[in-house]
Amino acid sequence: MHSDGEFDIIAAALQMSGGQRYIIATVLVVLVDSACSHTAVGQAANDATLEASDPEPGTTRKEILHTLQEVERKYGRDAVLMQGHLLGQAVRSGSVLAAEIGVAGVEEREGKRFLTFKLDTGIVYNDRDVVAAARSARVWSDIVEGTLRQFRTLSVPADGVAVLVGYTHKPYADLADLRAHLGEGHGDPEAVAFYVLLSDVAALNADHLTAQQLVDRSAVLVNGVPTRIVLEELNH
Repeated sequence: MHSDGEFDIIAAALQMSGGQRYIIATVLVVLVDSACSHTAVGQAANDATLEASDPEPGTTRKEILHTLQEVERKYGRDAVLMQGHLLGQAVRSGSVLAAEIGVAGVEEREGKRFLTFKLDTGIVYNDRDVVAAARSARVWSDIVEGTLRQFRTLSVPADGVAVLVGYTHKPYADLADLRAHLGEGHGDPEAVAFYVLLSDVAALNADHLTAQQLVDRSAVLVNGVPTRIVLEELNH
């Protein structure tokens, strides 16, 4: 069973405008209740597609639905739901550019197999407010941990999940200033990767591990460099 908060993501997505509106299609498709028929899923995607002002190639309702069905066939329903939660968390955490989510397949690391999700958040962190050490901590708390907590148990054909998250950062006065100057550049790109074991996700949601303990037990790479995240950085 998954949280009723899944549908809060849809409401949040509906508040978006411009290029981000096409995110709605993906969010609606992946978050429909498991009891819904394929017809209902298709209708949800169709309704969302009508909201898109300028859909890009490869993002029609039919193509999105086909992609998600392929993910479910290969990796199971939780993989599809995880895509939706990751995308929804990114939108709710401040995407100003297009957000994209995909499954890159299974990766082996230190003798374990991880199902890998790649998320381009569309977030531009403000260097005036978010110091370097806090960016990866914020990604963890706002997006990755927020997603993992949606699953009492997470079932995928691997020992764990890897979440590769991309974002950019630059100094700006406020959101209006950022939007006004997006045409001049989106800032410096950065990527953080988290490798989390399924057993540790279960321990987190059973309150046997704290968020800090979980991230300490996970491999974390910022731009490919092993890094320790200190969640207390978020309070500074």
